[in-house]
Amino acid sequence: MRKLAFLIFGVVFLTSSIPSHAQNLFPEKSQSGSAVVKASVGQFYLNITAYQSPNASVVIQTLSELFLSSTTADDAGYFSFADVLITDDFPGFCFTAIDFRRVGESRSCVEIEEVVTEDQSYNDIFLPPTIGLSRKQITVGEDAQIFGYSMPYAKVDISFDEETVTLQADESGYYEYLFDNPPAGTYAFSSRGTLGESISLEPKNQAILEVRTIPEKIEDDLTGFAQDIEEKFPGALFLFPLLIILISLLIALIWKTKPKFIYAFFDKFKKRHPMHHDYFLFEQ
Repeated sequence: MRKLAFLIFGVVFLTSSIPSHAQNLFPEKSQSGSAVVKASVGQFYLNITAYQSPNASVVIQTLSELFLSSTTADDAGYFSFADVLITDDFPGFCFTAIDFRRVGESRSCVEIEEVVTEDQSYNDIFLPPTIGLSRKQITVGEDAQIFGYSMPYAKVDISFDEETVTLQADESGYYEYLFDNPPAGTYAFSSRGTLGESISLEPKNQAILEVRTIPEKIEDDLTGFAQDIEEKFPGALFLFPLLIILISLLIALIWKTKPKFIYAFFDKFKKRHPMHHDYFLFEQ
């Protein structure tokens, strides 16, 4: 009986010694026996319908590049985002699109200047064409191709160096421009589309092309070669100056001493001129 009394006293003491804030950590669990966690990442819904190019991959992000959702355009180039949660201070969103052949990329944004007080819907947004380069570096005298995808038969304006070239996409949405023999320099290309009366969003990305002179190409190639050697054979580059010095000394030594075998070697290549009296010689 005495042991039972001590046991009851101990349980009462331990229960009363638990801090009140610790007892309230899981109020719902203490009442119902299960924990309920409630969370929300937004107050309103964002709904979008848009188009870019057939079967393009599209990602939607915040202006600070926080991922929101992704999708793929259908065979006609249309896609949508439904019920994307946003907050009342949501500043806007950006699209990143990559065409189905992965040759070009498009980036564009929509800014929301007012405080969001209700669900937001944006319909029929036309994204800029994707844009890519056949090569990011070429040498003077070479050509570069600028290409990408938009909606089928859309007009595409390619802008660079205050110039604009207008092309028309084919039935698949593909366009291509040949940048023929440009002078040395750096060129930034951007593309914008027009379909009927609709003009695409302003592009936020550019394709950068560097056109090098021949001396610059040689310098870059030698630098690249040296870096490759250094990566594959660490420390080997320090032997190059020594090797050049040794070869130079060897050449100087041979030239100064002029051994007989050098004369014999070069003598074989000398052109012999017939003497004037050779013409009067005849076989006996």
